[in-house]
Amino acid sequence: MKLLEILLNGLSMGAIYALLAVGFVLVFKSTGILNFAQGELAMIGAFLCFSFVMTYGMPYLGGFVLSLFLGALIGALIEVVFFTRMVGKPLFASIMVTVGLAGVISSIAGFIWGHDVYSIASPFTNKHLGIAGFTISSGVAYTILTSIVLLIALLIFFNRSLHGVAMRAAAEDPDTAGLMGINVNQTQMIAWAMGSSVAAVAGIFLAEQSFVRISMSHYGIQAMAAAILGGMDSVKGAIIGGAMLGIVEGLAANYLSGLAFQGFHFGDVKEVAAFAIMIIILMIRPRGIFGKEKVERV
Repeated sequence: MKLLEILLNGLSMGAIYALLAVGFVLVFKSTGILNFAQGELAMIGAFLCFSFVMTYGMPYLGGFVLSLFLGALIGALIEVVFFTRMVGKPLFASIMVTVGLAGVISSIAGFIWGHDVYSIASPFTNKHLGIAGFTISSGVAYTILTSIVLLIALLIFFNRSLHGVAMRAAAEDPDTAGLMGINVNQTQMIAWAMGSSVAAVAGIFLAEQSFVRISMSHYGIQAMAAAILGGMDSVKGAIIGGAMLGIVEGLAANYLSGLAFQGFHFGDVKEVAAFAIMIIILMIRPRGIFGKEKVERV
């Protein structure tokens, strides 16, 4: 029973990593840019939901949906204001813009909300479900189930919808996609909006399990590891990579942290274990579990 509880809690955290990782992949597949501000966008989503629900007294569902809408709007604005102007510029310059955005977003959040720690009261706070004699937190169940629905919807969107195919085409060859009638700028704006909205969902779910705070943006680094582990061009890989990292972190936190070997104390190895798994798998498959090797014909 203890192991099952650890696995479910790890899967809940893995679902959050998966959502953040999918946000990375959405932007990367459509623009070729690795967005280092993804964790900060998740943090903004959590703060927006906190403000709507706790400060302005909105119902939780209303605050949740409005936060997603504003998250998508922020992502679209970022693309229009910054990255439309970066067309034709070196890719490294675009990536460094996202690094700068991460710092700017954190500073703005600190200016607006301060650096205190807050919590969001949701319908699932301090509630538990009993299933076959096993007790699970309602927040954990809510995070896992809602994330599964969202991730399945994103998989269907990318693989079955015309907009999803257009995004993939725009990322693969923007010039050819434009000649085929695809509005490349619009598809990239939609990708940023979706990536930011998914990040907001992940931030709200993370706040459900812990607290709303500026430092929660650091979880974006673990999510980036999940995206790289699964393959930066694979939505399915991001989902599996996130789930793997969440479960590995949960097992490491419970069975490895605090161990001692011949006088050496391991301490908290939760995050180290997750990155160690990533490194081992990338040594075997450099493009990630589901990453595809590009073949260039000359």
